[in-house]
Amino acid sequence: MKPAGPRPKTGPDKRITIRAQLEAIAEKTGKRPASLDGPDCPPELAYVWEWYCSARPFESMAELKAWADLYGMSLRPYEIDLLRRLAAVEHKVAMQ
Repeated sequence: MKPAGPRPKTGPDKRITIRAQLEAIAEKTGKRPASLDGPDCPPELAYVWEWYCSARPFESMAELKAWADLYGMSLRPYEIDLLRRLAAVEHKVAMQ
């Protein structure tokens, strides 16, 4: 009899993550557990998320500036930082 769920990871850390367990449940049942969904985006930052979705993928400040210029936007320094942090998180998740 085969064990249910995802196979253990190979390598130094063989623990199965909670996310992997929840994804296995979703695949098996066809129902997505609510725990897989992150928190709602704060309304005050929704515009930055929309910008990020529009501007991605960008790999340099020059590309981000070109995107902002194309849309006639003047980004504040903290908005640039947020966009760059979102890109870094996306890159990190994609590499896992």
